[in-house]
Amino acid sequence: MLQWIYNYRAQLKICAVPLAGIAVVFCISFFVTGALAQTIPDPNAASEGINTLAEPLGLPTTDIRLIIANIIRVALGLLGIIFLVLLLYGGYLWMTAGGNEEQVGSAKKILLNSIIGLLIILSAYGIVIFVMRMLGIGQGGEGFGGEGLGAPQEQNFQGSGMLGGIIKDHYPSRNQVDVARNTKIVITFRRPVKADSIAADKNANGKFGDCVNIGQSMKWETDCDTLILNQTHLNIIRSDTKEPIRGAAVLASLENGKVFTIVVRPYDPLGNSTDKVPYTVRVGKDVLLDDSAGGNPSVFSGRPSGSDYYEWQFTADTALDTVPPHVNSVFPGKGVTEAKNSVIQVDFSEPMDPTGVQGAFGKDQNGAYYILNGNNIFLKSGASTIPLGNFRLTNGYRTLEFTPTAECGRNACGGKVYCMPVCDDGDAKCKEDTYELLLKAGQTFTAASFEAVPFSGIMDLSSNALDGNENRKVDLAGTTGDVFTDQKKPDNYFWNFKLKDELDITAPYLKQVSPGLDAGFVAAKDPWTMLFSKRMRVDPMYDIDIQEQPASTEPLCKAPRVDFNLNGTTLTSMEHCPFLDNNRHYYYPNLDSRVEDVHFNCFYPAKGPLGVGQDNQSLICDDAHPENCCAATSDPQTKAFCCNGFTNLSSRQSCLSDLRANSP
Repeated sequence: MLQWIYNYRAQLKICAVPLAGIAVVFCISFFVTGALAQTIPDPNAASEGINTLAEPLGLPTTDIRLIIANIIRVALGLLGIIFLVLLLYGGYLWMTAGGNEEQVGSAKKILLNSIIGLLIILSAYGIVIFVMRMLGIGQGGEGFGGEGLGAPQEQNFQGSGMLGGIIKDHYPSRNQVDVARNTKIVITFRRPVKADSIAADKNANGKFGDCVNIGQSMKWETDCDTLILNQTHLNIIRSDTKEPIRGAAVLASLENGKVFTIVVRPYDPLGNSTDKVPYTVRVGKDVLLDDSAGGNPSVFSGRPSGSDYYEWQFTADTALDTVPPHVNSVFPGKGVTEAKNSVIQVDFSEPMDPTGVQGAFGKDQNGAYYILNGNNIFLKSGASTIPLGNFRLTNGYRTLEFTPTAECGRNACGGKVYCMPVCDDGDAKCKEDTYELLLKAGQTFTAASFEAVPFSGIMDLSSNALDGNENRKVDLAGTTGDVFTDQKKPDNYFWNFKLKDELDITAPYLKQVSPGLDAGFVAAKDPWTMLFSKRMRVDPMYDIDIQEQPASTEPLCKAPRVDFNLNGTTLTSMEHCPFLDNNRHYYYPNLDSRVEDVHFNCFYPAKGPLGVGQDNQSLICDDAHPENCCAATSDPQTKAFCCNGFTNLSSRQSCLSDLRANSP
C-alpha cells in the first residue's frame, strides 16, 4: 500500500522564562500599549467542556493563561500611569526651574530614566509576544491594536469528530452562513440506517421516508412521512431561542435498497425576512443502524454517555434561493474518447437534492436504453450491455459520480480496477462505443419560476429545477416520446462520449499541498488543501485520514470539497474543525492507495512535493520542477512510497511512528 504522508505543526514550543527582577518588567511590558484599549473575548466560546466540570465545583471557567494575561494587563496599566506621571513631573520641574541649575539637573535625570525605562519595555515587546503566542495567547492579535487576547483551543467541540466518522457528510455545512431559507437539510451516514428511527409513517403506507400523491397537488405536511423531532432522534432548533422548527417531512434516499442519506424538508422556511437566524441540528443516540445481525445498535454505539450525539450549526439568510443550478463539468467530456476503466462524473454548480438521482440502472420496457432508479437519468450505448454500478451524490452533494462494479484488473497498488462495458453486446465487433446520457430537469410549476414540482426531475436543495442550457430562463422540455429522440431539449442536460476497449494506467501524483511539509505556525482555520495532477474520483476523498499528536479526545472533523480545474488537475479542500492551537500540536495527514483517479489508478510510483514555499504551502511538484519532487522508485519489488517527502520502504505505521518520534 502506498501512502503520501506529511506533517506540520500548529505551534512549535513551550517557552518558559524563569527570570526575576528586570525580566518581570520585560514580561509585563508586552501589552503596555493595548492595556487600556483591548478586550478579551469570552474564553468559554473556545473552551467548550470546561464549564461542565468547573461550574459545579464553584471554580472559574476562564483559562488560566487568560487569568495571567489579565493580571499582566492590570499591572501594565499601572506602570503606564506611573511612567506618564514621571514624564509629566520631570517636564514640570524643568519648566518651573526658573534658571535653578540644580532643579534642571534633577528634571533631566527623571526624564532620562523614564525614557530608558520605556526603551527597555519596547525592546522587550518582541520577546514577550513570542512567549505569549507559544503559550497560546493572543493568536488573533494584530500588533499593538489587535483584536485582543483569544482563548487557546484545547479540544474540538464535543461530538464533532463524528463528521468523518459515522457521519459522512451533511448540508448545510458546519458553521455555514447565508443559507437559503427554503433549503432542505441532508445527512449522509457511512453505514445504512433504519428509516423508522428517523421518520414516522404519517402517510400510513407501511414505508418510512416517502411521500404519496406525488404531483403538483402533493402536500408536504399530509402526504409525506414526518421527522421524529426530539433531542434523541433528530432535532432542528434555533440556536438563540432553543425553539424547534414546527415540523418537517423526511425522504429516504436509497442505495441498493439501503438508506444512507436522509433529506429533511422543513414545513416552513427557516428564519425570517429581516434577521439572519442561527440553527443547530442534532443527530441523537436513538438513530439506529440497519444491522439486524448486530441488533440494530445506535449509530453512536461505543461512544461514552454524554458524547453519543453529533450536532452542528449554520445560519439562515433572510432570502429565498430562486437561482437554478447548472452543470459545471462532466467526465468523460462531451465528444471525448476515454478508456473503459472510467467513472462517470457530473459536477453541478451547487448542492443538489439526492432524491431520485442515486442508485443503479435498469432497462426500459423496450430495452432501448437504461434508466436510473427514479427515472431522472437515462443512458444509451450502441453495442454495450447495461453498466453495473451505482450513481452516488457526493462532494457536499455537488458531484454525481457513477462507479462501475465490473472488475477488469488490478492497479499498481493491488487494488481492483472496474470497467464500463464496451462492445460486449451480442456479436459486436467494435473497439469503441458511443455512450449518451440525459439528465431530466425538474418540471416547474410555471414558466416564470424555476420552482420545481417535487420528484419531477433533477433540482437543487431549494427545489429549483436544473437549468440545462444555463440561460437563466425556464425551458420546458417534453416528457413524452422517446428519451433520446424527443427529450434532448433544454432544460434537460445531455451529452455523448466514447469509451474504447483499453485501460488508462497512468498514475496520479500530488503537485502541491497546504500546509507544506513540516510547516509551522499553522493557524486554527488555515486551509488544508491538496492539488492532484489528474482528475480524481471524489468519493475516496472521504477516506483521507489525519492523525494527531497528542491525540485529541475528539478527532478532527473533516469533509472534502473537490473542484475540477480546466487544466485537468483536481483541487481537494478539506473543510475541517479548527486545528488545535495549544502548545506543540502536530498533524499527520495520510493519503493512501484508496485515493484514486477517475481510472482507478493509485499513487504508484509515489510522487509528491517537497518543502515549504510561499504562504506556508509546499513547493510545486511537476515535470517542469523535478527538483521539487520526491519520487519513489517504480521497482515493483521494493514497493517504496513517499513518507513526508522521502522515499520509504517501511510500513505506513512505521513511517508514522518515525514522524512522531522526530517531531520535537
